[in-house]
Amino acid sequence: MTSLNLDERFWCTYFPTTLDRNARTWFKILRPGSIYNFAQLKSLFLTNFMQLQKYKGDSHSIIGCKQKEGESVREYFTRFINATLDVPGHDEGLISGAFTWGLLPSPLSQKLMGKKPHT
Repeated sequence: MTSLNLDERFWCTYFPTTLDRNARTWFKILRPGSIYNFAQLKSLFLTNFMQLQKYKGDSHSIIGCKQKEGESVREYFTRFINATLDVPGHDEGLISGAFTWGLLPSPLSQKLMGKKPHT
């Protein structure tokens, strides 16, 4: 949405029309005259609904994704990919390394990690 230089009364009037379900119910129970400006309304709204924001993971959530006992490689791969989708701007090197590191010991993990040192 483009921010326009409009009167604050416009924003206070327009804002309720953008709400639905829980947000509309929340707005309707506000006491009349309790909001003095749009900044206050915005602050109250964000404070009330901040916990509903979707969690954006970080590199720790990618590195912490490990294959579980009894989980197939395909199931692990699907779960791993879903974990990476929640991380904005991830590094490809981190992704491939974390995937390999998270595999349970198997012929596939050995092949991906390379040959074991003999000494």
